Amino acid sequence: MTNDYHQIYNDRGSYTPCFEKKLIEEKREDGYWIEAFQIDNQSSIGLVAYGLGQGQVNFYPNPCTTVELGKAIPIQKLAGPVAMDQADITGNGLNDIIICYQYGNTMKDCDPEGGKIVWLENSEQKNDRNLWTSHYIGKSIAMHRLKVGHFTQTERWEIIGLPIVGKPFDLLSPVPVLLFRQPDDALNAEEWPCEIINEQFFHLIHDAKKCNANKLDNLLIASREGINWLYFNEKNQKWAIENIGEGEQGEKQQTPYYGSGCVDAGKVGNDSLAYIATVEPFHGNVVAVYVKDTKNSLKNIQWKRYVLDVYGYPNVHGEGPAHHVVCADFDKDGDDEFLVALRGPSPNQGVYYYKPIDLSRGLFAKWKVSEDSAARIAIADFNNNGLLDFATIGYYVPGYYTAENPSISIYYNRFANKNAQGTKEIQVTKQNNELLFKVPRPNKALQYEMMPFMTVGDISLSLEVIPPNSLRQIDKNTYIKVLSGIIMWTSSSTELSKTVNHSRTFVCEPKTVSSLAICSNENVITTGNEGALLIVLKINETMDTIPRFDSIEKVTIENVLPEFCSEEVRKLSFQFIRCNKYDWGKEKFKDHECYDMKGFDIKFADNDEHLCYIQLWAAEQGINCVVHNHSDAFFCEVNACIVNGTGKGGMQYLISSKENYDPLTTLESQFQKLEIPSLYEHGPLWDIDAQKKPVLREDGTVVYPWHKWQSNTDDSSVKSFDIWMAFQFNAHLSAIP
Repeated sequence: MTNDYHQIYNDRGSYTPCFEKKLIEEKREDGYWIEAFQIDNQSSIGLVAYGLGQGQVNFYPNPCTTVELGKAIPIQKLAGPVAMDQADITGNGLNDIIICYQYGNTMKDCDPEGGKIVWLENSEQKNDRNLWTSHYIGKSIAMHRLKVGHFTQTERWEIIGLPIVGKPFDLLSPVPVLLFRQPDDALNAEEWPCEIINEQFFHLIHDAKKCNANKLDNLLIASREGINWLYFNEKNQKWAIENIGEGEQGEKQQTPYYGSGCVDAGKVGNDSLAYIATVEPFHGNVVAVYVKDTKNSLKNIQWKRYVLDVYGYPNVHGEGPAHHVVCADFDKDGDDEFLVALRGPSPNQGVYYYKPIDLSRGLFAKWKVSEDSAARIAIADFNNNGLLDFATIGYYVPGYYTAENPSISIYYNRFANKNAQGTKEIQVTKQNNELLFKVPRPNKALQYEMMPFMTVGDISLSLEVIPPNSLRQIDKNTYIKVLSGIIMWTSSSTELSKTVNHSRTFVCEPKTVSSLAICSNENVITTGNEGALLIVLKINETMDTIPRFDSIEKVTIENVLPEFCSEEVRKLSFQFIRCNKYDWGKEKFKDHECYDMKGFDIKFADNDEHLCYIQLWAAEQGINCVVHNHSDAFFCEVNACIVNGTGKGGMQYLISSKENYDPLTTLESQFQKLEIPSLYEHGPLWDIDAQKKPVLREDGTVVYPWHKWQSNTDDSSVKSFDIWMAFQFNAHLSAIP
């Protein structure tokens, strides 16, 4: 192997990586590990993150599917957790976590009783009620990295444990490499069978990369010996070690460390091992790549080392700023780029992006894509748009390095379309003094998005889209009206003594009422393949009860569209207009206070297909808000009550659409009464055919019975108003699921 220092080629032209930062959590008290993790088969990919100091292993739900950023779900609390991997140990289809802990203060001052490995049984919990059950596997002092796979056989899981040192205050002795095999009964086993693979060759193992050759897994190991390939030879049933490169040797006068510290393998074309990216030496400052020497045959591959960058100088402890390297295809050209995590301090802090230009000459271009301290990097398509994103956690480990304000952030890949940075899937414009929302179809939504648009009293309303197979946190002050798709949740039934599954679509059962509240055991709602489009009503936390208004002037209405919306729509005022101001209401409401507020139109962005129109109504107590049967309407209408002034108002309807209505002869007693309490909705009143579609008249209008909103009276001498929302759905999209 030869070493060549090579100048980086930096193309600032049309090829420019672009990542959009989203802060998940800041001002942490520790920071070390971060990894992409899917908690179940339905939820979007989230993150597991933790540090050595506090030892709190947390799951962070995907921020595209939750409104409570940084709300962590505790998994387990361990003393000094270091590395983790994941695999389905139980065989139930859910990945469990394999993790090592009780490291000690530093690798020099490591815990002689520590280095324990456990697997944490995935509880599939989406709340903080129950920690995951811990199952013991084994231990070895200063356990620093571990990899789960099938290294000698494919029937059961195996874990290779890689300590960084062999005993306290000894950096010179070799370290054992151990293999743990899954026992027959992993749930109840006291520990896993263990054997030593090698205990003479390796020193200061800092990291490893699992690769796959044929059916068995193998490892690239970064240690004081450089980069080595460890694999099990099936023919002679023995473990083999092959050297790829000796790592950094030129800093021995500046630091006690040499060799390699981090490793990953990059794919180019059809070659899954086209180059090896490294950080060297242990906690090093050198970024290097190893490229196959094309002059050698495949049977006797030799590797050539190219140094791409040197970030600063070793500190007083002999350490540099680089701590992790990962390879992945971010620009979707079929070739892997790689990222390097720099823990700091500035200017050698952040994440650098390297792209291969000409491997035969060791030519790479680079860009800085993050300024934050990065201990490690996790990679996944977090917003489900087909492009790989990355996430980082700041480095905060006393005895090594402590970054200012260690944080967790996701960096969304905007590479394919830099103009897409900041683009919202929900768009709003002004149309005839009303708001027009253009929304994604929820089954094709790429990420969670919320657009608050109005407050009524102390109740805020927002339009939200939740992508498929995602979750959203909710609380007791959250009420939800579904516009499209399906939401699901679970609750406990005291009567049945079991868990009950619930779902909600754009309508509840015909001619019934249903609460907009969500009583979820786990304080979450989830979506399936359909995703969901919602109107979310959020009550101010200081409110004990729904307010009762004795004057329409006391109902404060505000436009709360976010700042990223145009000034034109943010200046649009929402107000109730008294119905006797309209030609159609001059006589009907001459002496009665009835108001309406127009309005909000919602269309799908892909083809402008109309979904629904929303308007608000208000009526003082005791008003008949006009009997009608929508003889000229092409929509399917349901109402959701925001405030029921007396608690007795709601819909009244004739039992059949075939019944005629005559204001002079039809008795009030002939109307069926459907009281709709505050924050409830009612189901369809229109006629429904055998295919669960609305029945249409010959002219395409929807068949309804005669009906009305009736605001009732009570014994109180205080005046009150009903306030409700009318949802007029496209009849062609209103088949009941």
